[in-house]
Amino acid sequence: MKILTNIQTSYLAGIGQAFWVLVNNLGREKKNNLKIVGIKILTDPNVVSQGVFTDQNPKNFSMVSLNGKNISDFKELISKAENIDQIKEGYRDLIQSYFEIIKKESPDLVLINGTYYVPWCLFLAASETKIPVVLHYHGILSKETSHWPEKQRNLMKDMERTFDNDRLFYLFPSMLARKTVENEVFGHKINKSAVVPNPIADHFFKIRDIGLRKNIGFVGRWSKIKNPKFIKKLAKYNQNKNDLIINLVSEKQKAKKMIGEGIKNVRFIKPMDSSKLGNFYAKMGIILSPSYFETYGNVPQEAIASGTPALVNSNMGVAETFQSLGLKDWIINFDSVKTVSKKILETSGMEVPAKTRECLRQMVSGERISSQIYNILRNV
Repeated sequence: MKILTNIQTSYLAGIGQAFWVLVNNLGREKKNNLKIVGIKILTDPNVVSQGVFTDQNPKNFSMVSLNGKNISDFKELISKAENIDQIKEGYRDLIQSYFEIIKKESPDLVLINGTYYVPWCLFLAASETKIPVVLHYHGILSKETSHWPEKQRNLMKDMERTFDNDRLFYLFPSMLARKTVENEVFGHKINKSAVVPNPIADHFFKIRDIGLRKNIGFVGRWSKIKNPKFIKKLAKYNQNKNDLIINLVSEKQKAKKMIGEGIKNVRFIKPMDSSKLGNFYAKMGIILSPSYFETYGNVPQEAIASGTPALVNSNMGVAETFQSLGLKDWIINFDSVKTVSKKILETSGMEVPAKTRECLRQMVSGERISSQIYNILRNV
């Protein structure tokens, strides 16, 4: 079986982390001579964080590179476009390149992942063939862009609704993700789909250190849907009350600018790869995930796997995993800085029970999740 897919690269993106755990474990599958071909866009002007893919060398994996220096700037294109046909025209060369690679590689299946224009372009190219297509629905554009100007927001909705297609099989990381797409994007039930949570790399489960109670961690892009402004409010509220230190793993300069001057209990840390993230979690007393919405949310479950408590917003897909683990007390809302601060002081520095970590490993280990997805893909 030969699978063609697009490569995710960003250190900060949970999609990229989950993608490589999946690919590395699928690469170990010896059934049916599984081969994976990844398409990587080099020098893509729309991608800020590069490099994570260079650390990967999965078995049965090969990479095809595209030169992306002439790819349209997405924000510029969508601000000028009046309809999705104009966006399609702006990415005509990329769509054609994808089509030519698909024809040349002749895969048994095209697996699409990620968000924004890349998966959309790959789907349009794959639609010109009769090859089965699976969409790993990692992110919901309508949610990601809900704060954009109305015209751009509506264009994104139109792009996303392109994926409402009988040819597609959908993989969702959570029931929340599927229900949101059904109710708010497509407007109808989805029949050909499966729900499989995001996997966790094995190294997180091997960590044995217990972090300092005063260390509060946040990992993520500095984008509105991640609710980073809550982190600023939390830092301001606590800076003269206790010894809590907020440790931000995010786009360093952007985070510094948004936090501003005068807040001294914040440390700014540049993005890091998955193996280093495990060491970061081990130094924290607690991890916060205050996102307004996420189809899943890798960071908090990686923290739990590492033995560090995490507080998650109820409107995150990973909350379903927390429920299954009996961690409902760590599913909260982030409306009140005072209430969350109290919860942090109660919870930070606690050790996640070994039984809970093992239960999580049984649920979402890379080996288990990749096996589930492999069985789904080969039967599409």
